[in-house]
Amino acid sequence: MALPSWATDSVVRIRPGTIDRRGSTEPDWSADKVNELTINGCSVQPATTTLSQDGRVLGITDTWTCFFPPEADVAAGDKIRWNNNEYQLMGEPRVWKSPTGLVSSIQASLERWSG
Repeated sequence: MALPSWATDSVVRIRPGTIDRRGSTEPDWSADKVNELTINGCSVQPATTTLSQDGRVLGITDTWTCFFPPEADVAAGDKIRWNNNEYQLMGEPRVWKSPTGLVSSIQASLERWSG
């Protein structure tokens, strides 16, 4: 079942292709290798923002929490495009099962660094 009607955000899941290099399979972010999928019915909510300043670099880490519909195809290592920005999906997405079965979702942290 989908998230409630207030979950109106659409995001684009970006997944790399793969390349075999010296016996290891690695992500391939070449434009012709990535797979993009629009996921509707999400809710993207603010999490944290931090400022990094060490005398040489000034940067901002911007973190959001995305609640995807329970059937969404998202995985660790994916990127998410939302609100004209690209975010790294941090860690493994987690399934949140509703005790009633009415509002289950997949939750994941999104992070973008700029500076």
